[in-house]
Amino acid sequence: MEKSIKLLIAYSLFPLATFAQVADTLQTDAVQQRERSVEYGRGISFDLKESTTATASASASDLSHKKTINPSNILYGQIAGLQVLQNANNAWNDGATLYVRGLGTTSSNAPLILVDGIERSLDVITVDEIESVTVLKEAVSTALYGIRGANGVVLVTTKRGLESAPVINFSYQFNMGTPRRLPKFVDGYTYAQALNEGLTNDGLLPRYSKDELDAFRDQTYPGFYPNVNWVDETIRDHSYGDNVTFSATGGGTNVKYYTQLNFVDDRGILRPKSDNDGYSTQFKFSKLNIRTNLDIKIGNSTKVKLNLLGSFSEHNRPGASTGNIFAALYQVPAGAFPIKTNRGIWGGTSVYANNPVAQASATGTARSQARNMMADIQFDQRLDFLTKGLSAGARVAIDNYGSYWDNNTKNFGYESATINLATKEETYNTLRNEGTLAFSSSTGGYTNFFEVDAWLNYDKQWKKHALNTTLNYSMSKLSNKGMNTSRAFMDVVGMAHYTYNKRYALDASLSASASSVLDPDKRWGIFPAVGAAWLISEESFLKTDWIDMLKLRASYGISGRADYAVNLYKDLYNTGGSYLFKDTPTALYGLTETQLGVKNLTYEKSHKFNAGIDFQALGKLSLTLDGFYDHRTDILVASNGKYSTILGINPPTSNDGIVDNYGVEVAARWNETIGQVNYQLGAQFSYVRSKVKEMNEVYRPEDYLKRTGQPVGQIFGYEVIGIYQNQAEIDNRPVKQYLSDVRPGDLMYKDQNGDNRIDEYDMVPLGYNTLCPEIYYSFDLGAEYKGFGFYAMFQGAGNYSRILNTQSLFIPLIGNSTVSEHYYNNRWTPETPNARYPRLTSASSDNNFTNNSVWVADASFLKLRTLELYYQVPTKTLKPLKVVSKAKVFARAHDLITWDNIKVADPESIGATHPTMTQYAFGINLSF
Repeated sequence: MEKSIKLLIAYSLFPLATFAQVADTLQTDAVQQRERSVEYGRGISFDLKESTTATASASASDLSHKKTINPSNILYGQIAGLQVLQNANNAWNDGATLYVRGLGTTSSNAPLILVDGIERSLDVITVDEIESVTVLKEAVSTALYGIRGANGVVLVTTKRGLESAPVINFSYQFNMGTPRRLPKFVDGYTYAQALNEGLTNDGLLPRYSKDELDAFRDQTYPGFYPNVNWVDETIRDHSYGDNVTFSATGGGTNVKYYTQLNFVDDRGILRPKSDNDGYSTQFKFSKLNIRTNLDIKIGNSTKVKLNLLGSFSEHNRPGASTGNIFAALYQVPAGAFPIKTNRGIWGGTSVYANNPVAQASATGTARSQARNMMADIQFDQRLDFLTKGLSAGARVAIDNYGSYWDNNTKNFGYESATINLATKEETYNTLRNEGTLAFSSSTGGYTNFFEVDAWLNYDKQWKKHALNTTLNYSMSKLSNKGMNTSRAFMDVVGMAHYTYNKRYALDASLSASASSVLDPDKRWGIFPAVGAAWLISEESFLKTDWIDMLKLRASYGISGRADYAVNLYKDLYNTGGSYLFKDTPTALYGLTETQLGVKNLTYEKSHKFNAGIDFQALGKLSLTLDGFYDHRTDILVASNGKYSTILGINPPTSNDGIVDNYGVEVAARWNETIGQVNYQLGAQFSYVRSKVKEMNEVYRPEDYLKRTGQPVGQIFGYEVIGIYQNQAEIDNRPVKQYLSDVRPGDLMYKDQNGDNRIDEYDMVPLGYNTLCPEIYYSFDLGAEYKGFGFYAMFQGAGNYSRILNTQSLFIPLIGNSTVSEHYYNNRWTPETPNARYPRLTSASSDNNFTNNSVWVADASFLKLRTLELYYQVPTKTLKPLKVVSKAKVFARAHDLITWDNIKVADPESIGATHPTMTQYAFGINLSF
């Protein structure tokens, strides 16, 4: 490393433009070569043209339009078959949720993520070190991962060195984020009116008198009848951050290297406070990543790859958790109490001990530090001296993660303040005294990971035949903090790839795979797969100048999933009740059975079929079309429907679940250069639908009540047919609602079974699911002219639902909460009979706020995910500088616009949480 740094410094002292141009050519050739191959992982890759699989990839250039702290957030709409959904949270914890071809099981649908072939978190690495991301989604490729491949596999490959003079790249990006769709709640006067209205609707006396309402409205006594916009007082309208990357690439015949140093930070959206001396309670995050990848050639037949990554991060937040702060923002009314009383003490009441501003600035601070160390070394040995085409390899990986917490926290003191409006007498009541900072430290978590792989490859070509085979052994073990958290996997994999005359291809794979979480006598599974392809464009009858490639392909096979909790197959016991024994009674404790073991526990089996077409023409157009069917069996499901309720213990789960998942994918791209204008257009579309075939469902008297036969995650609720306008309408309707007390302004439901009762037997399927949209699509366009360019990426979703159940925003007043402007302006009153929402109520209402068609919302959306404007400085302009070979300046916006039906909340993030953010970025990229 020291020698490399010296070389980099030395080269930076004289012109590098010529060397950089040569290296850039070599790098482009290397990338294009990788793009012409398809990666299966496990060290297996074949010519893309002859592949039988439906794998899809995004290259570093495809992913270069966005930099984020969590790299999963650059994948929106980039890879066909990969659904990426946004999560709202702090900058260090907002990684996206990934699905491969939707929901194939009623259990976890998370795909297997591999970084450089090792199971690792994608969010540990940086965007700049990613060379490509490949998604494996059909049988031939996923069967290679045996008992872990059923949900699909995401392969992330990091960049490697080139045989060239050193090429140094530097980039800096300044980030500014703005919160999107922050909730808007009513002011103090309106809240007081709303509460009075809700109490009156409940048949209770109003809470506030006319004089008190006037005090709220006129703000004559703001210390006692306040009007606090808690969101504005706690949240500022921006966050700041930096992203700095330095990398160096180069090498000679025997050693090639890629090394990178990245620093990223974020300073969050809490409004700065001056209450604390010596420490900040702001949401802060910083991370330093150091990456080195080495390729070493030893003699003519031995190669060594060494990958090292060190990641060090730190985050800071108030002593009150992020969740508590936002829960308070979504609960505390504007008129509940002032931020601070007239005596300078934090405000509060006997009901509200969660002053949002105080929680953000007066609870001390909590800070965690985390470090990841990842290392793997790989040896590849050609064995041509035994027989030509024979080679062997081995790899060892060791990863370690640990996080540590330092807490300096305290309770803030608060008091209530009241005034007698007649006598103007003020009363203050101390409810909690100010605490002092208390220090504590702890280990947040630690993980040790170990993997060893070995393989034997054989490649042979003769006449019109070509054969590539591999035999692979893999063993990995993951140990986490705590008891009964370790798990291990073992795989033995064989694969053969055969082509005839470069137009007919056949793939066959067979793996034996085991997981430690299964019963020791039943840990192994067998996973076969076969695929075939016909390269029609190589046939003489279809040889034309404009068709570059036309290929038909199909595959079928089995892969598995067993990422269960440990010890499911065991009967477990714990301390039971006490019994008195002997003449002098003594209490002795017995045992009680707490878990019945799953009998014959096995893994899920995914039977995957895929058929597809690949088409390329005119050197500009590429088109891929796939249809697929996934039949998932042996899913672990609840077995309540199999046992009587008098069993006396929760029945064990069982491998009885069956789900069918099917759909289509289309991806198209057009690249063309006209004169000095280069432009590109691309689009992707997928439609995926699941159907539960078996889930051990309990008996339900009506077909419309059954979850079996519905998509995974299907929402059920009541069908709203109106709002009761008066008591006479309630009394005269023969259908009675038994969910809770019904009053004028409450929702009226349809009687589905005709028994004149509204109860649990009247629930029907509503909308779709809240997990993953059935329709997922994107389209992008970009153009460049004389160095000036733009790029835009749109991504959308359809057949997607969300349940609107956020406190105060959609469920007002209940639980001493406030009310949103949106609800207040759309509520039922006798003067607004056709209102969107039911009446205000201060009491719980199971009738109005259970799942029903009012609250199951269409969450379909279209987002402008990325908009980029840039300028590539011409080479001739940089030539006098001698040192700089490339320069690019850019401005970007991410998640800039959303088109949807919900409006008052982000369709991907419903709840009392940290808001999603629109990000703006300004930066420069330099090459030397």
